[in-house]
Amino acid sequence: MLRRTFFRALCSFAFLIPAAFVSGQSNIDLTITKEAGQPTVPVYRVAITSENPEFARLARRAFETHGSYRVTTSDKAQFTFNFSPTAGNAVKVSIKGGSVYEQVCTGPNETAALMKACDVAVARTLKTPGYFAGTLAFSYSRNGLKTTEICVSDMVFKNVRAITSDNSDSIFPHFSPDGTKIIYTGYFRTGFMDLFLIDLATNSRKVFASFKGSNTGGAFSPDGTKVASVLTSSGNAEVWVSNSQGQGFRKMTNTPSTESSASFSPDGSKLIFASDVRGGPQIYTMPASGGKMQVVRTNISNYCSEPVWNPRYPNLIAFTAAIGKGFQIMVYDFNTKQTRQVSRGESTSNPKWLNDGRHIVATKSRGNSRQLYVIDSETDSQKPLHTTSFGSVKEPDYVYAPR
Repeated sequence: MLRRTFFRALCSFAFLIPAAFVSGQSNIDLTITKEAGQPTVPVYRVAITSENPEFARLARRAFETHGSYRVTTSDKAQFTFNFSPTAGNAVKVSIKGGSVYEQVCTGPNETAALMKACDVAVARTLKTPGYFAGTLAFSYSRNGLKTTEICVSDMVFKNVRAITSDNSDSIFPHFSPDGTKIIYTGYFRTGFMDLFLIDLATNSRKVFASFKGSNTGGAFSPDGTKVASVLTSSGNAEVWVSNSQGQGFRKMTNTPSTESSASFSPDGSKLIFASDVRGGPQIYTMPASGGKMQVVRTNISNYCSEPVWNPRYPNLIAFTAAIGKGFQIMVYDFNTKQTRQVSRGESTSNPKWLNDGRHIVATKSRGNSRQLYVIDSETDSQKPLHTTSFGSVKEPDYVYAPR
C-alpha cells in the first residue's frame, strides 16, 4: 500500500514543478574575473521571447542557471533569443544581436527540443557547449516521506519520471555514458545495500552486485564497458572494477581503511576515489588497470571526499570538503596544484560536472531538506533547479545524450 501511495503521489502532481521558481538575480554585467591571472568570462545580457508563454518561462529558467547570461528586457539586451514551436516536437531558435541566426531543433518532446534550442543559443553566442539538453538522475523523497526513490528529469524539471517505487531507500544513481541505463544502490527486498541495474527504456531491473556486506557506487567508465564499485565483501570497503554486466569483479585497492566514491578519469585510464588510509578521508588516484594509490594533495581540508573528474578538462576535479561546520564544493587543478572553493552558503555536497566542463550540479542541505543547485565554477553563481516544495532531492548524476 505504501508503495502504491508513493507512486500515486508522484503521478498526482504530473511531475511538474510549481510555477513559482526561486531564483537569484545576477548583478554581473559584461565580464567577470574571479582571481588575478585567470581569464575573464563573458556575461551577456539576453532577452528571452516566445509566442508560447511556457517556452519563454522554461527557457528563462534554463538561462538563469548559466553564469554567463543575465536575463533582462529586450531594450537592455545584447542578444534576443526567440523560441517558436513548429510542426511536431520541434522548436525554432532565432538569435538576434547584430545579425540573425536561426535553427530548428527536434526532440522526443517539446521540452527536449526547446532545451536543444537553448544549447544552440549558447554555442552560437558563448562558443562553448550548452548543458540544458542533458538529463538528471537523483534520489527523491516527497515531503513527509522517509524513504527515497530514484527519478530522472530534464534540467528544468518539466518531465520527471520515477524509475523505482520500492518503499525503501534507493540512492546514488549513476548513468551509463549513453544515458540508457542507471546503476543505483538500494535496499530492495534484502534490506541490505545492493547494486541494481535498470534499463530506462523498459524499466527492467536486475541485480548488479549483491555480495556479502555492502555494495555501493556503480560508476561507469567513459566507454561504458567497465564499472567501478565499492564493496565490503573482503572485510572492509575496497574499490572493485567489473564489466558493465556485473561480472568479473576485480579488487583494485587493498588497505585496512575505507574507500568510497570511485569513478574513472575522462580517458578511462585512471580511477579516482576517497580513502581514509591516512586518517581523515582524502582524494587518491590509481591506474585503472591496478597499481599504486597516489594521494592528491588538495591542501584544503582534513576531510575530502566525493571526487569527480571533469569530462572536458582532465586537469580539473571537483570534490566535497569539510569547511567550518559544513561541506562545500572545491575544484582542484592538477596543472597548478591549486584548490578553489566554488560553492558558498548552506552545506553543499555530491558534485557532478555538467556537459560544458564549467558548471556543476550539487546538493544543498537545509536541515532535513535537500535541493539541487547549478554552480558555475567560473563566476561562483549558484542557482536552484527546483523549489523546495517539489520535495527533497539529492545525490545527482548527469548525462548529456540528447535524442
